[in-house]
Parts: sequence; structure tokens; C-alpha cells
Amino acid sequence: MSDRSRRTFLRDLAALPVGATLGGAALTYREVRSSSQQTQGGPSSADFDEGTVTSMTTRLAGSNDYETTAAFTQNVYTAINDHTRPGAAILINDSDLAAALPGVAFIHHPIDGAVLLTEQGSLPAVTREEIERLHPEGVHVDGDMQVYVIGGERYISNDVQQTVEAMGLKTRRIAGETPIEVAANADQYLSTIHANHRDTTFIADLGDLQTAIPAQSWNAHGGDGFLYIDGDRIPEATQQQLEARFNEAYMYLLGDESKISEQAARNLARFGHVQRIPRGSDPYELSVGFAGYKDIGRNQGWIFGEWPRNIGWGIAESGHNFIFANPDNWQTALPASVESHRGKHGPMLHVEQDTVPDAVENYLTNLTRPHDSAPYDRKYNHGWIVGDTDQISQRVQAQLHAMLQEPQGDQ
Repeated sequence: MSDRSRRTFLRDLAALPVGATLGGAALTYREVRSSSQQTQGGPSSADFDEGTVTSMTTRLAGSNDYETTAAFTQNVYTAINDHTRPGAAILINDSDLAAALPGVAFIHHPIDGAVLLTEQGSLPAVTREEIERLHPEGVHVDGDMQVYVIGGERYISNDVQQTVEAMGLKTRRIAGETPIEVAANADQYLSTIHANHRDTTFIADLGDLQTAIPAQSWNAHGGDGFLYIDGDRIPEATQQQLEARFNEAYMYLLGDESKISEQAARNLARFGHVQRIPRGSDPYELSVGFAGYKDIGRNQGWIFGEWPRNIGWGIAESGHNFIFANPDNWQTALPASVESHRGKHGPMLHVEQDTVPDAVENYLTNLTRPHDSAPYDRKYNHGWIVGDTDQISQRVQAQLHAMLQEPQGDQ
């Protein structure tokens, strides 16, 4: 769905009489399961197109990644007044995941940012138009900065930055000629505007970037640190940021022992406490592990006081929103994390283009089973589907709709 057609859709939606529906069919979990082996695009009872909205799911998509990214910023930031504009736009490189990941933490307050994609050498027209529509308010604690450029010129050229400045917007570059440097510089900058390094930080390995994607929805929500290691080696830039934490750091590893070795964990333990996010064998498993994970406890805090640490969604009951993204399409998954900040504040779960992984299916079907204390909470479940049907198929959307809606079925 293009930006123009989406605006037309929203206009027409506002004109619908109360009680009108958006089309599509209500599907039971059994109907979706029984039809999943068919060769057609989805169940025969489903009148889906790529822009389908159901009672349990909403697909936001454009004809390319730039438009899909804009669809999410348009959904969250209506930009009709200063209160509905982002503090800043955040430009990330559209072809280097390692350099892009550190930019997601800029979504969180006090920046209150909207992540947009750019090419290395030029600013795409869709992105330019969306920046103009958003007209960022400016980050007051940083001299009303309006656009952050994530990475050195290797990732986003000066031409792109100058194009944005020619639009009359104030920009700041978070430099770095390697992903390790970009992450460390981002961590240092965010500590400056927070007046303190957060003791909590996520650790990802440069050799396994996709497994780090699910945690970014939490960073959009909570704004914790994000740093890289390289195999068993703790890079100097990462060490400096860990040492800057007051007393000791609390480090959360994004990957199991097959992704981040025990030796690496021991090396990191020199700088504080180390924990692994559960089920870190791949991005699908880790997305489920992190959705249910919660760590609450003592935090070293600031020298003048302490506050408890609180990491993870800890969701084990119905009544929540989820972002469903394909990790192979990280260009749309990262910007969609804004739904966890200004949207419905829920975790990101990963699916394949035409399959709901077993880990996600088991989590959702167990989550939606009614409890005596809250038998109808599942009615408040909802899923944001990221991207067009080339990224997440109609069949998968129908299956997710049924899993979010119905608490039982043939397993």
C-alpha cells in the first residue's frame, strides 16, 4: 500500500459509519491449521489482500522498504501538531545491519525518534517526503536537534547529511567507521543526554546479527545500552563503555553458547554481571524467550541514589500487542520497533515468510488459553504485521490472527 493510498484509506475509514467492518473473514484456529497444507495463498474463507486489517492483526506495508518504514512512522506519529511529532528522525543505512542496529535505541525518550532508511550515497525520495511530513520537533536537551545520522561516511555520506540540512533541519552524526565504533559512540552519546551511563546493556556478537533484532523493540521501549563483541574478543571501544558504568555493568547476552561462547561470557564478567536472554539459538527462539523474560533486581544506579533494574517484557498472559517481523527483512523490522515506543508497547516476535515457527506458535497458543482470573483478556491481543506478502504471507497473517484470537485448537 503506497503512502497516497494509505492516506486515502485513512480518510475513507474516518467516513465509515459506526459498526462498519473492514472486510476479511473471521477464521478459527482449526480452519487455518487445516488449510495450511493447501497450495493457495491462504484459506479459501479469507478475503485477504496485502493491506488486510482484521480484528486481531494489522498489516502495514508499502511497495518497497522505504514506504513500509514510512507506514510505521505515519501510524505512530500523525504529525498534526507538536505533540504528535517525533523529537527527531533517525537515519540508518539500508544495507548494513551491524551499523543500523545501534540506531534503534534513539527511538526512546528523550529523543523520541522515528527510524527511517537511507541509501549510503543519496536520500531516497520517500524518506525525504516522510521527514518533511514529520517535521521533527527537535530534541530539547540537545539544542533542538532534529535528525540523527547513524554511522560514519562509510554508512551514510555527507551528501545525505547536507541534503537534510538543506531542508532547514539541524543534524547530528553519530560517527564510527566500524559497527563496533558506531555502537560505542551511540552508547556514549545517549549516556550524555541521560547524564549517566545506564548500567544495563545488551551484548551482541558481530557474527550473529539477526539474533539481536528482537531485543531492539525493547530498546525502543526502554532505551538500554547496546554494544558489540567480536567472537571471544571484547573490543577496546566496548570495554571503554562497559568501564564507564558506575560500579558494575549488567550485561544481557543476545545468543546462547553456540552464538556467544562461555569464554566470551567470562571475559565480559570482568566488567560486571552477565546473563543470557533465554532461548538464544536463533532469532525466532530468542524473540519468544525475550517476550517472556523479566529481570528485576538491584541496580547500581547513580551516585546520589539507586533504582531497580527492570529488563524484559515478562509477558505470560493474554491482552498484549505484538510486532510480527521477518528477520530476513531487517530493513523493515528495525523501524517497526517504534510500535514498542509510542504504539502499543509490545514485543517483537519473528516469523518466516510462509511459516509460523514452532516456538512462536507454542508461545501464542499457550498464551491465549483463558485463565479463571482473566478469561477474556485474549480479546485485547493484537499483532502488527510488518511488510508486504513477500515478507510475511497472507497465510501466516491468517494463522497469527487465529492464534491471537482462539485459546484452543488441534495442536
